[in-house]
Amino acid sequence: MKQATETPALFGPERTLFGMFTPASGTTMPGVGCLVLNTGVNHRVGPHRINVKTARRLAAAGIPTLRFDLSGIGDSVAARSALEFRAQAVADMKAALDHLEQAHGLRRFLVFGICSGAENGLALALADPRVVGLLTFDGAMFLTPGTRLERKLRRAAAFPLNAAVRASYPWWKDLTLWGAGDAAARARSLARLRAPLSPRPPSDDDIFAANAPQSSAADHEAKLQALLARGVALSMMFSATYNATDRQRDMLGALRHSSVFERAEYRFWPDVDHTGTTLAMQTKLLGAVEEWAVRVAQKVALPAPRRAEAVPPPTREKELHPA
Repeated sequence: MKQATETPALFGPERTLFGMFTPASGTTMPGVGCLVLNTGVNHRVGPHRINVKTARRLAAAGIPTLRFDLSGIGDSVAARSALEFRAQAVADMKAALDHLEQAHGLRRFLVFGICSGAENGLALALADPRVVGLLTFDGAMFLTPGTRLERKLRRAAAFPLNAAVRASYPWWKDLTLWGAGDAAARARSLARLRAPLSPRPPSDDDIFAANAPQSSAADHEAKLQALLARGVALSMMFSATYNATDRQRDMLGALRHSSVFERAEYRFWPDVDHTGTTLAMQTKLLGAVEEWAVRVAQKVALPAPRRAEAVPPPTREKELHPA
């Protein structure tokens, strides 16, 4: 792949947002660009440089791409406004689209985000009609009680049952006292074993606590339906980090029977983790992102500007016999 030529960009109302623009090379998709978002507090490079690789790969496929830092992350200055986090993120992302439109003539946009970037991308797509495609990776999850229980059991089985591990799990200690007639221990044990069955989001010690759903499954479904009704191309991908298996769209199990899946894409990667740690994982993830982006961009690309047709010179006959 040809080495990408990237240019820095300052934009926003006070020019405090910083990003890197990667122009398209070769055949371009007229009027279509892509926005690649921060993952958590990782700056625009992304975990394991995944944002850099994504931008360069899409640019080589004909889609100009901007990866930038939200206010207060990386090289972007913290906002002086009193907006709460999500509202400020939407304002920043809209400023990025404005920059791409004004500086590069782009009018339709694809958005790619991982984890918190997926949630921010969803908020932007709902707020700005210029977004015509949204690809999320490990965004909000709405698990069934059975999936949460399976995950808990898999995690417990993954550890060797030695004394140190048993001592670190209070519920295991409670179970060892079950036959000793300790009623209090039995009550604590039952409470902990029943915890995965309670209809609540992941606890604070969960690896996805920072990305825990902030709305109900019904609210989330309504948001997805609104995007689909507007014609937004929606694709949701999930890694095996939370649970090793996915039988029936388990990561969105609470929406399993929704009509969302008649139009939205859903994909589970059993051999890819949350941040694409290995090169093999990144190869699969980048290939999927490129395939989706090119397919969507080809559908939504603006018509190429028509060239003015040359007026043919008058024939010899017309010159000899003018009308």
